[in-house]
Amino acid sequence: MSSRVETYLNERKANGGPLANEWLELESLYQSRLWHELTLRVTSFVHRDELQQGDQLIRFYEDFLSDFEHRINQLALVEIIIPITRAFKQVDQAIQFVQQIREKVKANPLAVLLCDITIGKAYLISKNLPEAKKIIEDLAPKFDELDHLTTVHSRYYDLASNYYRVMGNHSEYYQNALKYLGCIDNSSIPVKEKAERAFNLGLAALLAENVYNFGEILQHPVLNALKDTREQWLMDLLQAFNVGDVEKYEALGSVWQVQPDLRMAEATLKRKINLLCLMDMIFTAAGGRALSFSDVATRTKLSPNQVELLAMQALSLGLIRGSIDQVDEKLNMHWVKPRVLDLRQVATLKKRLDQWTNDVKQMSALVEQQAGDILS
Repeated sequence: MSSRVETYLNERKANGGPLANEWLELESLYQSRLWHELTLRVTSFVHRDELQQGDQLIRFYEDFLSDFEHRINQLALVEIIIPITRAFKQVDQAIQFVQQIREKVKANPLAVLLCDITIGKAYLISKNLPEAKKIIEDLAPKFDELDHLTTVHSRYYDLASNYYRVMGNHSEYYQNALKYLGCIDNSSIPVKEKAERAFNLGLAALLAENVYNFGEILQHPVLNALKDTREQWLMDLLQAFNVGDVEKYEALGSVWQVQPDLRMAEATLKRKINLLCLMDMIFTAAGGRALSFSDVATRTKLSPNQVELLAMQALSLGLIRGSIDQVDEKLNMHWVKPRVLDLRQVATLKKRLDQWTNDVKQMSALVEQQAGDILS
C-alpha cells in the first residue's frame, strides 16, 4: 500500500461516521488485491450521498482511486468517474478531468464513447450548445456502426434528446427520446421523471413536422404515467390524432390550447390531424372504393374545394399513393404509409384479410368448376 493511500484511508477511518465500515471494506479489498470486487464496491460507493459535498470525491480519486485505476476495467473506470466530475466547481475543470481519463482508456472504444458523451453533457449543462452539437453529430455515425446494443447507447440518446429539446427540434427529440426509452428498463425510471418524459414525448409527437405515426408512443408503457393525472388530456389528444378524429380534437381544444407550444402551433396541428384523418379513411376503405371529396370534407370538416389540396399535401409527403379525379371529385388511393396500429385498426385489417380470403376461395371454386370445360 502506498503511503498516500495509507494516509488517506487512515484519515477516513479516523473520522468515523456512517461510512466507517465502508472504508474498512475498501481497505481490505485493496490490501487483498481483489481488484474486481473493489471495482464493484467503488462503483456504488461514489454515489453515496455522504460523499457529494465539497471536494470529497475529487480527493477520493486523487488519493485512492488513481493508485489502482490501471487495474480497473476501462469502461467501468469511466462509469466510476462520471459522478466525480460533478464535484468540480468549474465545467472546464470537469471536462479536462474527463479528457485525461479518456487518454487512459483509449484502448476501449466504448469507454472512449462514454467519455465523449460525458464531455457533451458538460457542454450542454454549461449552455455551450455549439460544442455539444459537434459532439452529438460526431458520435452519431459511430453508434450507427455498432452492430449490437450496449450500455453506452442509452447515454448517447439521452444526451441527444436533451440537446434537441433545448433547441426546440421536436422531430429529433422525439426520435432520440424513443430510442433512449428503448435502451432502458421502464421500471428503472423514477415516477416523476417518467411522467415528465411522457409529457415531453407527447408534445413532441404532436409538434414534430414528420411524425404521423402515433401508435408507437401510445403503446409505450411510459405513457401510462399520464393516466388519471392532470395531463390525461394529452393521452386523449394523441389517441384522437392516431385515428384522425377531428371531432375529438376540437372537443379537447379548451384543454390543449392552454399549453403555449400547442396553442402557437394550432395551424400545424389542424393540418396534421386532417392528414391523419384522410389516411385513416383510405386505410378503412382499403382501396375498395374511391373516396368522394364530399365524404372527406365531412370527416375533416374542410370545405370540398380544400380536399384536393389536402390530398396533394398527403401525396407530396409520401403518406398516401394514388390519383385524384378532379372531374368526378374523387380520390383513388391504393396505399397508405405503414403505421403502428391500434386495436380498432387491427380489427379493420383483419376484416380486410377475411374478405381477401373469401375472394380467393370463391375464385378457387370457380376455377375448379370450370376446369373441365377448359381442359376439354
